[in-house]
Amino acid sequence: MASPIISVIVPVYKTEKYLSQCIESILAQSFTDFELLLIDDGSPDRCGEICEEYAKRDPRIRVFHQRNAGVSKARNYGLENAMGRYIAFVDSDDYVLPDYLRDLYNSLSDDKCLVIHTVIKFFPDGHSVRSDWPETTIEGKEAYRLLLEYGDKTIGYSCGKLFNNELIHSHHLRFPEDISLLEDLFFLFDYAQIASSIKVCNVANYVYRIGHSDAALSVAYKSLPEEMLIFRTFYQHIEKFVLSSGIRSTDFEGTWRSLRILFHRILLVLFSQEEHKSYKERMACLKELRNQYAGWILAYFKPDYLADKVTAYFLRGKLYMGVDLWMRLLLAVHFQKMFGGKGK
Repeated sequence: MASPIISVIVPVYKTEKYLSQCIESILAQSFTDFELLLIDDGSPDRCGEICEEYAKRDPRIRVFHQRNAGVSKARNYGLENAMGRYIAFVDSDDYVLPDYLRDLYNSLSDDKCLVIHTVIKFFPDGHSVRSDWPETTIEGKEAYRLLLEYGDKTIGYSCGKLFNNELIHSHHLRFPEDISLLEDLFFLFDYAQIASSIKVCNVANYVYRIGHSDAALSVAYKSLPEEMLIFRTFYQHIEKFVLSSGIRSTDFEGTWRSLRILFHRILLVLFSQEEHKSYKERMACLKELRNQYAGWILAYFKPDYLADKVTAYFLRGKLYMGVDLWMRLLLAVHFQKMFGGKGK
């Protein structure tokens, strides 16, 4: 049996309500030379059974079951078993339009080009918004332009892209399994730097559900070590892009400033009741953050809300007791207009 041109990898977890639509939209593709890998991540509902039912109907489907280990582990499992020349990802609570695979494949400039298409955001109230991006082709050595030109856009998803399978395996690329936020973006950063070129097309065939699924827990806070790891990983990726670009770090100001959202998460978790951190532990953590990221804190930690600005002022001045008192006060009164909150 000849290897398919494209392997479509779908991690599946607690999306019983949407899974059939997702699978059927892939099977209905105008481009037919593909295999569909359904990776059941130990889903507690009927997702595993639904996957097996579809596999009986179509020989292009292969189903894999694993104990629940997260979306990155599921995608990596798919990568380890994919036989296609190219890889495309679809999330099990989303669906794709009939020309999704055809348009991705036809957009290739060469065998090792990274193709990036835009998405259609579908909201719970029924309305949808198409993300429009300026089309461009970026040479591999200029991968840093992804941050400069698209850093403020929703380009970090694994969906809507076509990856070269051989390139992934020859460079041992995998989704990071020790974090559960921004893992798509980190995989994209790593891949972009080894691709021959990056072709961004204003083509939208992927329907991305926003806030529909119970499995969409990316907004939930993680443990303090994981939140700090996420921040450090993103920081290091930006740093790597800056060094490879040969241009001034200040030219990446917008991207550097985007880190404040992740920094906010660290502070909120540090002072949350769930962490039960003592005063001594909180002081040690604040000092570690201030020492390790002093340059970033002084140059780019510039929050929008007054409550956040007070926190930043104390932290920049190494007034750790002030940070501690201020944060505990805000959280004690359930002050909402902080760290991007909607406010009372």
